[in-house]
Amino acid sequence: MIMKRYLAFIAVVGLLSACTEVQSLRDSPATGYYVGDRSVDEVVACVSGSWSKRSAQMAVVPMFGGTSIQLRDGAGGPMVALVDIVATGPTTTAKYHANAGQDAWFSEQVMDCMHATSSID
Repeated sequence: MIMKRYLAFIAVVGLLSACTEVQSLRDSPATGYYVGDRSVDEVVACVSGSWSKRSAQMAVVPMFGGTSIQLRDGAGGPMVALVDIVATGPTTTAKYHANAGQDAWFSEQVMDCMHATSSID
């Protein structure tokens, strides 16, 4: 019984720290902001397909109006980047956030999947 409570406590702490990491990354200035005419589902499929070719742990998380794709440095490692892909009327926007020093390849994949030619600052 004590072990079950302990494991439940560890799980809750883990979930709370993951939420904190995501919010901390979202609170930082976006590294890239892209607008395109592809649907959220098309962009999510393209980005997740590209990002899955790398060794980082990826999570696809539904959010209001779209989807967030989040990268960790290995299983249980720190959050290193995320992109929030949201429908905005007739267009789709993708806001990319990354820790300093993160490989630009991930951002480039978002831009390619959005069919964007540049980032909007």
